[in-house]
Amino acid sequence: MMFRPAIALVFSASLLAACGNDAETGDQAAAPEPVLTPAPEPTTAPDGTALVEGRWEVNENPQGGVASFGADGDPSLAINCERISGTVTMDIASSSQTPEAWRLDAGGESARVDMAPIEGGLSAEIEPGLAIFHAFSNPGEVVKLTSPLGETMQFPTHPGISRVLDACS
Repeated sequence: MMFRPAIALVFSASLLAACGNDAETGDQAAAPEPVLTPAPEPTTAPDGTALVEGRWEVNENPQGGVASFGADGDPSLAINCERISGTVTMDIASSSQTPEAWRLDAGGESARVDMAPIEGGLSAEIEPGLAIFHAFSNPGEVVKLTSPLGETMQFPTHPGISRVLDACS
């Protein structure tokens, strides 16, 4: 029975010696480079309802910026800043060719957004300083757009949208 502690001590000493030998000879294996993985894109809202499929892409340039949400390069929603005119627009992919009043719910607020037809969808000029539009930047929240027919589209938020809004403020 007295040999068990002695065996454990000898085993531990040999492990430490092996570690020391690697350091002395320089044969240590190179540590792998860490790989940063993006945060997973949410697919459901906190209430369990589905979000529009896609992800946000935020691009800034000297002329302004654009934050667009979509899948496979086909945006469902875009917020555009044209710095020269100071105009910020919100565009929605739609087949409608008539003006429509949509409801926006974001950051605990709701607002009517009057959309006008453009090529490929609907567009509205928005006021970038309003809190409801800055709610698009609140991490972990959901923005909901409701058509006049009651159809809803829900989008996750993205912190980079604030840079697009601020570029035209």
